[in-house]
Amino acid sequence: MAGGGRYVERSWAPDFKRSGGRRQRAERYRAFVPTTIGEDEPALESATSALAERAGTAVRDLNADVSGLVSLEGLGRQLLRSEALASSQIEGLSVSHRKLAEAELAGRGTHHKAAEIVGAIRAMERAMTIGGEAGRIDVGTVTALHAELSTVPPLDRIAGQLREEASWIGGAAPATAEYVGPPHEEVEPLLRDLCEFMNRDDVSPVPQAAIAHAQFETIHPFGDGNGRVGRCLVHTLFWRRGLAPRYVPPISLVLGANKDAYVAGLEAYRAGRLDEWVRYFSRAVEVAAARAREFSAAVAALQENWRNRVRPVRRDSAVMPLIDLLPEYPVITAAVAEKEIGRSRPATLNGLTRLAEAGALKRHRNQKYGDSWEARELFTLLKRFEDTAHLPAS
Repeated sequence: MAGGGRYVERSWAPDFKRSGGRRQRAERYRAFVPTTIGEDEPALESATSALAERAGTAVRDLNADVSGLVSLEGLGRQLLRSEALASSQIEGLSVSHRKLAEAELAGRGTHHKAAEIVGAIRAMERAMTIGGEAGRIDVGTVTALHAELSTVPPLDRIAGQLREEASWIGGAAPATAEYVGPPHEEVEPLLRDLCEFMNRDDVSPVPQAAIAHAQFETIHPFGDGNGRVGRCLVHTLFWRRGLAPRYVPPISLVLGANKDAYVAGLEAYRAGRLDEWVRYFSRAVEVAAARAREFSAAVAALQENWRNRVRPVRRDSAVMPLIDLLPEYPVITAAVAEKEIGRSRPATLNGLTRLAEAGALKRHRNQKYGDSWEARELFTLLKRFEDTAHLPAS
């Protein structure tokens, strides 16, 4: 049955460099080896299954109601940014939406943290591409996601490489850690088994994603970046099973806003309490889908407000296409705007200026990179969006 496992005893001593040049005695510790799940038939309580199906319906409805949402590209991109930021924040990597938007502008220099989160966005995009393809998921798929994520030091040194040493969470060493993953020789066989489970079509999609994510985090196959890759796999499965053919709601946003419950859920999975974990995950999925719809409606209302501020405009004006574009590029340059809306540079600049005069954009002067314009009100909506990610009391 999915969840649960066994402990094995191992010994560990820091290498000569890690211990500051001092020889240290090896310490005994217990590593957790999860049960295999490749051919498992998850037995869930009826209430758990019903909640998971309701969560799946919420994701399908989010993807189906195109008419009620802002432009697919703009909303999808912003949801992806929010998901990558939240997934990174769970790991202690925090960057503002504005810094991330700046980092994505072509030709811009970025600071280290923003560049790392851009890598997380690319990994999520890759995860969705994989999910949309007909091929099977294998260990190479998983390592490719890690390589896509690991673009800056120190992660780049282990990009796409399965670990060859102990991996633990909390504490300075395995003997004092909160959790120690399976010995490294168990990692690849466990990943192959996990891939077999992810390739199945006879398990309901939300429980499948919940189990796959928890199993991956339990295996902890990489030296770092496991949480972000594990949350990418949820995207892969939702796309692969046809649950989210356009965009996945920002589940990491809800998981991160309820981090203690998230960690407790993963611990419940390892203890064999599968229903407890699947219920928590399903509630997170359902809330993420609901909040995404609310955010979309708020962005659409803000865009309409911008349109009213600048009316009347000529039919050939760049203003209206720019308003349509801003959810995708809340920080934008004239060069990017010109390319995206297909208007001349003078028309584009006139449109940006008109929006700045109406208070929809704030212009930032920059001699090195060129001026940029920021949609501050959109960032305010993003902050409210993130503040509503807490799960309601059950």
